[in-house]
Amino acid sequence: MIDLTFITGKITYDELSALRNIDLSNQIDFLKEDMLQVEYHDTHLLDVGWYPSFDINGSFQIRVIKNYDWDIPLTLLKAGTIRLLIEEIIVAQNLINKDTITGLSNFLCVGRSRTPPKPSKLLGFYL
Repeated sequence: MIDLTFITGKITYDELSALRNIDLSNQIDFLKEDMLQVEYHDTHLLDVGWYPSFDINGSFQIRVIKNYDWDIPLTLLKAGTIRLLIEEIIVAQNLINKDTITGLSNFLCVGRSRTPPKPSKLLGFYL
């Protein structure tokens, strides 16, 4: 079983955690396009699948989708092992969190000066 407790969003679909941390060639029947989907802040999705499905020469693909625009993902990352997949999911989560804060600061600055407030002020506290 793959431990997904590091995921900070809301897991809405999960067949990824059923994989074992062993050689992927021993799990080829489980490697398919739809493996994990996670929602973040009602604006972002993290989607994980194996492409092409059931092909040992494929790879995990991690997509970050904003506002359900599947045609233009914010990013597409790839990984050939479970260890690298976990690392890339963390990278994708960091991108989502950065994009959410940037988007929030842009939203808060509409009609104000062009300089966005410091992120610490956006979160309601001061450093």
